[in-house]
Amino acid sequence: MTPLEILVAAITGAPAPRIPIFCNLLDQGARELGMKQQAYYSKGEHVAAGQLKMNQRFGYDNVWSLFYVGKEAEFFGCDSILYAEDGAPNVGDYVIKSWDDIAKLEAPDDITAHPAWAETASCLKILREEVGATRPICAYLTASTSMPALLMGMDKWMELLMTGPEDLKQRLLEICSEFFIG
Repeated sequence: MTPLEILVAAITGAPAPRIPIFCNLLDQGARELGMKQQAYYSKGEHVAAGQLKMNQRFGYDNVWSLFYVGKEAEFFGCDSILYAEDGAPNVGDYVIKSWDDIAKLEAPDDITAHPAWAETASCLKILREEVGATRPICAYLTASTSMPALLMGMDKWMELLMTGPEDLKQRLLEICSEFFIG
């Protein structure tokens, strides 16, 4: 059975030779290809190559189309990502600097039309062509209650969540929920 067939069997309760093995190897692809994080994440073809190489090396069942969690903030206007040599990239400049910025915030209508989607689309295309018929291609989306931390920082999000104005908190969660559903 292919890894995709094993996953389908697990979902449907059909017999399979083993359970599916999913590994969360993400930013390790840069190291696997001998690249710096910023160069690695600059092209979908690099991320796809890293996923395919790690998958071949370690033999688990899935591949990931995920770049880094902070990438989702780019769909809201974040234009600064911090790249570390020993960890995953993260947001470098928050889109929401004050609570007043929440009123101007909008979820993109169609993320596939957003420039930040282009390299993810490239990665997905390569993965689909290479292993899409035999392996699950996993994606990731930040939950609507976690997204505010990427947009304003954990400290400001906790302050708004716990003691801030209810209308602003609800508006921000609605925007993030729209993004999550959209």
